[in-house]
Formats: sequence, C-alpha cells, structure tokens
Amino acid sequence: MKISNHMKSMFKRAIAMSLAMWATQNVCAQQTPLLNHYYVNGFLTNPAMAGEYGTNLYLLNRSQWVDVNGAPQTLVATLDGMVGQSKLGYGLTMMNDVVNIVGQSAIYGTYAYKLELWKDVRLSFGLSIGFEQNRLLFDRIQATNPVEVTLINNIEDQGNFDANYGSVVTWKNLRLGFAAYQLLANRNTFRDELNNTDYVYAFNRHYMVQAAYRLELEKDKISLDPYIQSRLAYGVKPQFDMNVMLNFADQAWIGGGYRTNYGGNIMAGGVLGKHLVGSYSYGRSVGPIERLSANSHEFMLGYKFNGIMNRKDSDNDGVIDALDQQPDTPEGCEVNEVGVAKDGDRDGVPDCHDLELNTPPGSPVDEKGVALDQDGDGVPDLYDRELNTPKGCPVDKMGVSLDTDFDGVPDCTDKQIKTPIGAPVDADGVAIDTDEDQVPDFYDLEPETPHADHVGQNGVTAKNCIVDKHGVAKDTDGDGVTDCVDRELETVRGALVDKFGVAIDTDGDGVPDGIDAEVNSPKGAKVDTWGRSLPDGSTADDDHDGVPNSVDLEPNTAPNAKVDQFGRAIKPTNPITANKLEIKDMVDNDAEWDYYMIVGVFKMKSNVKGYQEKLLKKYGEHTKVLVTPAGYYYVWTKVVTTREEAYKEADRLKGKNIEDFIVGNPWLWREPKTK
Repeated sequence: MKISNHMKSMFKRAIAMSLAMWATQNVCAQQTPLLNHYYVNGFLTNPAMAGEYGTNLYLLNRSQWVDVNGAPQTLVATLDGMVGQSKLGYGLTMMNDVVNIVGQSAIYGTYAYKLELWKDVRLSFGLSIGFEQNRLLFDRIQATNPVEVTLINNIEDQGNFDANYGSVVTWKNLRLGFAAYQLLANRNTFRDELNNTDYVYAFNRHYMVQAAYRLELEKDKISLDPYIQSRLAYGVKPQFDMNVMLNFADQAWIGGGYRTNYGGNIMAGGVLGKHLVGSYSYGRSVGPIERLSANSHEFMLGYKFNGIMNRKDSDNDGVIDALDQQPDTPEGCEVNEVGVAKDGDRDGVPDCHDLELNTPPGSPVDEKGVALDQDGDGVPDLYDRELNTPKGCPVDKMGVSLDTDFDGVPDCTDKQIKTPIGAPVDADGVAIDTDEDQVPDFYDLEPETPHADHVGQNGVTAKNCIVDKHGVAKDTDGDGVTDCVDRELETVRGALVDKFGVAIDTDGDGVPDGIDAEVNSPKGAKVDTWGRSLPDGSTADDDHDGVPNSVDLEPNTAPNAKVDQFGRAIKPTNPITANKLEIKDMVDNDAEWDYYMIVGVFKMKSNVKGYQEKLLKKYGEHTKVLVTPAGYYYVWTKVVTTREEAYKEADRLKGKNIEDFIVGNPWLWREPKTK
C-alpha cells in the first residue's frame, strides 16, 4: 500500500510531539514522576525507607496540569514492611506514568537493611530492582483517517531492567537521605520503518538528596516538620522542593511548599480510621506553563497494617514506640534494633540489672538475674534433681541429698542407715513391718499376719504371733487358721472351720462338716462316724417322700410328688409367670433382682418384631426384648428400681389404652442381676 504524504506528516508530528513532551520532562528533571506525598510515604522516593514505619500499603494518583491534553498522569502503588523481628525490610512498587503519547509502566522489588550504628543513630539502605516498559501510545492520537494511525502503530514497545538505590541516616529527629534512580541509564530506540528513521532517547541517572527535621512545638502533640529535597540529573538544572508541615500527633497534617521550575503546593491529610490514612495535595504552576494550566492534583490513600504510628519514643531508647517491642525499657539499658533491652545470657533480666551475666542457658532466675536455688544446697535449680533437699543435708553434684542405703530417705534424717536394699521404708527410713512380727515386709511372705485381736479390724499388730523366718504364722492343726487366731488348735483333719478355726457342724450331730457324709441329718437322730443317721422308729416315712414322719408336715403326699425339706408337695410353676409379681411385692433398689415392665410375652421369636412395630407405629412406644432361661421373649418398656417408679410406668401405659396386650395389662417381671 502506498503511504500518503499526509500520513508521513502526521507521523512526524506525533513523534515530534512526544519527544517535545519528553524534552519538557528533561528540562524539569521529570524522567521520574514529580510527587508530593513522600512526606507521608518516604518509600516513594527512597528505597531505604522500606519498613521504616511498619507494614504499609499506599495508592497514589497524580493528575498534573489537568487542563492540558496529554498532561502527565501517574498512578503508583507501594507495599513495604519488615521481615518479622529482623533488620530486613522489603518493598514492592508498581507504577504507570503517561505523558502525552509516551507511556511507562514499571514494577520494582526492594530489599532494605537497618543497622544501628550507635545510640540514637541508625543507618538504612535499600536496593530496588525491576522492569520498565516504555511505549508510544498511538491510540491517543486523534486523526482524520484512523487507518493511518493503525499503519504507523508498528513502532515497537521497549522494555528494560533497571535499578534504584537509597540510603538514610537517622539521628534523633533529623533524617538525611540520598537516592539514585535509573542506575542502568538505559537507551531506547523507536524505529520508523516507513522513513527508515530511528528515534532514540536515553534515561539519565537521577539523584535525590533529602533532609527532614521534626521540631516539637508541644511534646507528643504538635510538631513542625520542615523538609527539603533536591533532584539532580546530568544536563538539567537542579530542582529543589522546600516544604513545611504542621503535624498534630501524626493524626493530621497540613502545610505547603515550593518546587523550583514548577510552582507551589499545599497538602492536608490525616487518619481516617485505626489503619486508614488519606491525604491530598494541590499544586499551582507558575511561569510559562501557567498560561496553559496552573492546576495539579494528587491523592493518596494508605492502609497501615500495624496501625497508625508516630515517632514517639516513650522510654528514650532510640526506637519509636510503634516499632518498640519493649516500650518501657528501664532507663539506661542498652537495647537492640527492636527496642528490647539486651540480655546476654537470655535469662529474662536485662544486662543492666543482671548480677549474674553468665547464667546457664535455660536456668530460672530471680529478679536480679541470679540462677534460682530453692533449697539452698549450692546447686542451681536448672541442674538440681531434688529441688526440696532438707536444709543442711549433704548433696551430690546434681543436688540430690546423699542416701547410703538407697531407700529414698536422706542420710541426714534416716534412722536406719543400712536398710536392706529395695525394702519399703517409712518416713524415718525404717524398713516397714506392717504386722510387727519382726520380719520386714520386704522378706515377709505374710506381711499382714492375722491375729485374734484384730480379725475384722485394722491397725492392731500381730507381734505376739509365732512366725517363721519368712514371717508366716504357725498353724498347728493345718486348718488354714493360724494359731494366733485359732480358737480350736486341735481341729480334726479335714473338718471345715470358721474364721476362728472352730469346726463347723451344720446339723449338730457331732460330726464336723467336711467329714460328715450327711450334713442335714434329722435333728436328734443318731449318726455313725461319718454323720449318717441310723435307722430307728423316728425315721419312719409313711408316704415315702424321703421325709421322716417326725418332721413331715404333709404325711400323705401323693406318690412321686416333689417335696421340700418338711415333706410339703412342691407345686409346679408356669415358666411364663414364674418371676411375675405384684408391684407392691417388689423391693426398692433391690441388690439381687432387676425389675422390667412387661407388655408382651412370646414363645416364638418370629412374632416379636411385628408386635414391636405395631406398638411403635400405633402408639409411638419404643420397646426392648428380654430373653429368659426358659426360652420365652418378654417385650418391655422400662427397667424400674422402685415401686413408685413402677406404678408411674404402669399408669402411663394404661393411659395410652394400648390394645392387644399379649399378657393383658402391663405387669412386673424380675430377673436376677448379672454378676
């Protein structure tokens, strides 16, 4: 396609316009954007300020010469802070700057380091490294024929890596800073392929020298902050910013200043909330540019993650309260970079008050930094394995009182220094002899030898019992009851005896149980050697039920009937109702029986589930099943423990008018408690 002369002319005018604007920037030392809010955010113009005031996020927008088309528009976002409690600061800067049809976008990462030189003097330095993209913005050209703008839009964007440096010295209320920008001094070339012409522009190194001072008019309330900044670059006149701000406890500020080759400005801002700050600056141009536009506006909004901070230093340790992790450091104590009093042995007592500067690491100390020794045995608690050694007892190097026989009682209080090793001892170190039979429990195979005086009692000794060397009491008749308890020392061998060693004779026939072959001989019956009753007239049994007529209370029992011990016929019981009883007959809180409120009984398991479902569906009644040894299934609603509880449950069920009880009305059933 043939390029028109009109298009070429337009292209040249666009390039000339952009370079003219760039030249204007050079004259004003404005290859780096002109900003006013470095009073609020020092990181804007010096990388060394990263983290100086905690962790902060700032957004800034500047509109310069607002009445001129293509006038500078700047948008900057910064984030800076400190890495934990270290001396390292970090920062991130993102910027977009547009002048006429020239655009620049950049992103920089910053590293900063804070160094305490001596009291009240701190040196900070920072380095920013990032990437910039420079471009001509032909979409901002207004042309009669848009196609022509499209054709000249083949000029490429240019990208470069660059770096910035800064350092700051702070002494009390004075701050001096130096910064260098565009250290790589990149050169960019735009190629006009239509005319085979190269347009070259170079980035100059820019230098900034800064000074600020805080003059306190009313301590911690009102201060006057004068600050100046000079911008220097090769081939251009130096530019100076001179400003004075009236600050109200860092909660609000107002002031103004003058920038050479530009004009004046005013600024006001303050705290918007616990973390938010806002500020505005208005600029008024003077000189030739005033005829085109005199007005510039700059807005800043910030979020301070550590809260609103000021430079107050309550304890005068050289670290501001906002960053001071110990804002009440004792006067005269040397502190570290975060305002904490130095503690060489890390015992929690600052060196300036510590009377023992080399306390062993980890040792508990008193308020003077001396390692604690609670028991005063000369061994610090950190190493002392016995923190309550009795006063005056000799100890080993680990603070443990000497114990020759290893019985746990120190020698200084031990009344039996040579107790057998391993023997339990009392508080005086004497081997324990529970039954006082003169054989220590450690050797005693019967450490609680029973004695007649303390059977069923505690605390009475058996010192009068005869025992062997193992502490076992003598048992002459071998009935298992020692002589010192036995009230019948010559019990017949094999006889059962009570706890006092007396032979038991249940039927009183003179033959003790254990030997008696018939322990239930009829009272008064004659017996043989083995306790079996001998036949006589008194043993007649007319109804042949096994019970002699002399004791038979039912002498005409039917043949083959089962009888009790008095010859009475035992009536067979129905297993279904064997354990059924009236509520009035139950025992409250019975220790032997559990009581169930029964609503149904089944022989076949298959019928149980349907019955339970019916009760649940029709009456909302939840039930459980008890299986008895006789093989019957009892459906129950509740286990009751008292008659009152049983009556309430029965009344509740009757009140529901439950139909078709297999057993009629609900009734009580009992089962032996499970052992």
